[in-house]
Amino acid sequence: MNKPIALITPWFGESLKGGAEQHAWQITTRLAARGHSIEVLTTCCRSFFDDWAENYYPSGTTSQLGFTVRRFPASPRDYHAFDDLNRELLGCDSKRLLPGIPPVQKEHAAIWTQQNINSSALENHLIQYKDNYKAFVFLPYLYGVILRGLPLVAERAWLQPCLHDEAYAYLPDITNIFYQAHGLLFISAGEMQLAAQLYGPMVFAKGEVAGAGIELDSLISDHRGDLPFSVTNQRFLLCLGRRDTGKGVNRLVAAFRAFRQSHPSTKLHLVLAGPGEECYTDAAQDIIDLGLVSEKEKAALLQSCLALCQPSTNESFSRVLFEAWTCGKPVIAHRNCLATAIAVQSSQGGWLAGVEDEWAVKIAQIDSSDTHTLTSIGMKGRDYAWRMADWDQVITRYEFLLGLKARTKTYLLPSRKIKAIHQLLPNLAYGDAISNQAIQIREWLSNAGYHSEIFAQSIDPKINHQGQYYRAESLTATDGLLYHHSIGSDITLAAIMHSGPKALIYHNITPEKFFQPYRPEFARLLRHGREELWGLAHSFAVSAGDSTFNSEELELHGFNSSMVLPLTVDPNQWAIPPDEELMRQLQDGKSNLLFVGRNAPNKCQHHLIKCFVYYLTMDPDARLILIGNGDFQDPYMQYLKQMATQYNISQQVVMPGHVTDAQLHAYYRTAHLFWSMSEHEGFCVPLIEAMWFDIPILAFRSSAVPETMADSGLIFNDKKDLLLIAAMARKLIKDIALKNTVISKQQLRRQAFLEKNISPKFAVLVNLLQELVANAYST
Repeated sequence: MNKPIALITPWFGESLKGGAEQHAWQITTRLAARGHSIEVLTTCCRSFFDDWAENYYPSGTTSQLGFTVRRFPASPRDYHAFDDLNRELLGCDSKRLLPGIPPVQKEHAAIWTQQNINSSALENHLIQYKDNYKAFVFLPYLYGVILRGLPLVAERAWLQPCLHDEAYAYLPDITNIFYQAHGLLFISAGEMQLAAQLYGPMVFAKGEVAGAGIELDSLISDHRGDLPFSVTNQRFLLCLGRRDTGKGVNRLVAAFRAFRQSHPSTKLHLVLAGPGEECYTDAAQDIIDLGLVSEKEKAALLQSCLALCQPSTNESFSRVLFEAWTCGKPVIAHRNCLATAIAVQSSQGGWLAGVEDEWAVKIAQIDSSDTHTLTSIGMKGRDYAWRMADWDQVITRYEFLLGLKARTKTYLLPSRKIKAIHQLLPNLAYGDAISNQAIQIREWLSNAGYHSEIFAQSIDPKINHQGQYYRAESLTATDGLLYHHSIGSDITLAAIMHSGPKALIYHNITPEKFFQPYRPEFARLLRHGREELWGLAHSFAVSAGDSTFNSEELELHGFNSSMVLPLTVDPNQWAIPPDEELMRQLQDGKSNLLFVGRNAPNKCQHHLIKCFVYYLTMDPDARLILIGNGDFQDPYMQYLKQMATQYNISQQVVMPGHVTDAQLHAYYRTAHLFWSMSEHEGFCVPLIEAMWFDIPILAFRSSAVPETMADSGLIFNDKKDLLLIAAMARKLIKDIALKNTVISKQQLRRQAFLEKNISPKFAVLVNLLQELVANAYST
């Protein structure tokens, strides 16, 4: 028998009001209607509007519409302590909410979870019977049964947050469940983008936009005969939903009055419909407040309006937006609400406005537009709505995501002739891009059924469990071998002497000229590594570079048709909270200019410091953050420190040396610009990491940088005019339109380095190894 999917929510029922409550009902009933086994685990509390400790329903199990509902008693709670905290959170200034920093003291914040709607009986059920379920869906993110229940089954838990940008979202326990959940389900792309802003790029690795559907039946039929009498034969804009300040109705009304003042002869009306205590009717200004309307009247209003206005900045989906598009009507949405703004931009089904004057201008634009123009825009929205808000398509996405329907997946197939493929490299180092690639490759090979180990001459104690020290007996003659070449090393001879099928993966070697003035012995090692390429070309019939730049260099040294195997950059590596103290320090209003890379002369941190001096003439309170290796006795590192002292900017040039993952996470999360002056890169992983953090990039055109960047970021061609480069950096930080354009292109580029796009290329490399064996047998 198939294990059921469990849906955990604080209250459950068809008649409940609220977007999250209705979404829970829809996905449950619709998955059950497709024959899937679904159980709802909820409390005996009736609704959000009841006493959260009152058990209105009896505990126990009921079945309806093909699914099971298990109700558990709600636990007692101190509602006074909870209400005090809630008032404090509601009073938080939204402008002072900062990612990674709790809005209240942690000890006080814990009250939110402890005194929320909870059920110890539900928690015990999860602990006792968790193996009886295929997966768990928790929604929404705010409540105790979610915050305490999800960690109990985190390895198979999906969080459907229905997220808003509000003080609650910054609480530590809420932050933690985003990191703990196996996966994240979002109703809209904008909700997903908001989550990434709050919790980091791991959201893009764990998250999927499942979407939400709307009821089309009431909108397909013509209901214009049900239009309320007061708006019959009127030209009007429509605003649907709760009529309160939190939904932006006040802003919309003020903007409409401003429009009327500048267009006194207009015949356009503003119609409001929805629940709320305040009435906005103003006959002199042609504002009509209908209050709560029936479903037929709502459909008639949507079918008869010129456009829908959605002034709210606090939406995770906005059902009315898609309802208006279904009726072929364009919309105006607030540019500061990611969920609605991204939907409008993606669909091209309307306009965005921010401040009151912008709304007034857009209203005037609609008033002066002809029917054909408005219909054309509305139809674009309808096409988008039918793709994204059709329940059949939404539920199909849920089936795939929850493992209820299999997806086609390509796997590496083990060769009959090759049973083991091992890797060999000089050093296995914590946080190193080459080491990370080796670990990823070992995972691919192991999943495909190969015996696979990583052998190295030296291994960082932090990742000692990931590799083994190389010995002469580590490899047998029939083993496949992948040798990572990046520096001159004694281990190279072992790779050359291996008689089994093998391939070389080249990560480039820094030209010796960069290190000669600082570390001449290391420069000789680099020269030796590059000279070894000529001999290696005769020993390796199969080779790959992690960039075209590197592959072309291999071919210059005699390798035959070297392929390109880029590095994977997985945003899920940031599935850890950032360092809270650093987040607090770095979000102080100063501009953070970041570079991540070894403190090495080819990386040209000295040029960054020189250029930063010019930058400070335009932004005196900025800081330059140089993240690299922590050897402060290194001659080049000493030179950098001397430069900062010479220019009297030591306090503004931050060189922390070795940092933890949590600290690096904080530096990335708070950066306003990623700035590279590097003159030699074989790939440059930090460029892609910066893209995942939506940091605009300014980089010098050199080596593999243009290839890694493609057409994203901003690239400059020479370093002659440092003042001009500094001005470019300042513009990229302050020019919002330019910054958004750059980030949009970076968001597209970063997709190329996901595992799903790199693993097929690796499969080609393995197939080439298999062909070597097959050819050997045939001869």
